[in-house]
Amino acid sequence: MRPLLPEDVHQGHIAGLNDPEINKYLVSVRARTQTYETVNEFVSTDFLSEDAVLFGIWAKNHQKHCGTVRLHRINRAERTASIGICIFEKEVWGRSIGADAIRAVSRWAFEYLGICAIEAGAYAENIGSWRAFLKAGYVVAEDIRDRYKLEGKSVVVRKLVAYSPATGSPSPHVK
Repeated sequence: MRPLLPEDVHQGHIAGLNDPEINKYLVSVRARTQTYETVNEFVSTDFLSEDAVLFGIWAKNHQKHCGTVRLHRINRAERTASIGICIFEKEVWGRSIGADAIRAVSRWAFEYLGICAIEAGAYAENIGSWRAFLKAGYVVAEDIRDRYKLEGKSVVVRKLVAYSPATGSPSPHVK
């Protein structure tokens, strides 16, 4: 893994973001068809951002990245951040790549940025996503009901959190 560069954008990345099975839970991504220009602009903006880092995820024996994990809403004063993940290559689903990436970025945020708590949100029906967060050491903080809609229906969004081992929090930590 490393921060994603604009030149890393490739057709498989764009096609994945436009795949309804992949973008089902990516609200802003599915709002419009993704093109080389829109994806490159997003990557470029995050690359220059002071409160976000977009990492590319490379699977073994893959020359191009197969997903991204984004640390964003980085608040150095409050020592908090949010995290999200997208694995757009279906052939690597189920291999713990997501959990490994979440764990690595979380550890980096705790150790390098001094972040104390990282929050994630996942639709409860997006089992693969919230399970990856649990496997990475996150805990369910709450299930939010009756606030979010997916495909016109009210859904539960699961809020997950991980705490830095340095905080002394009684909650489990990212290992």
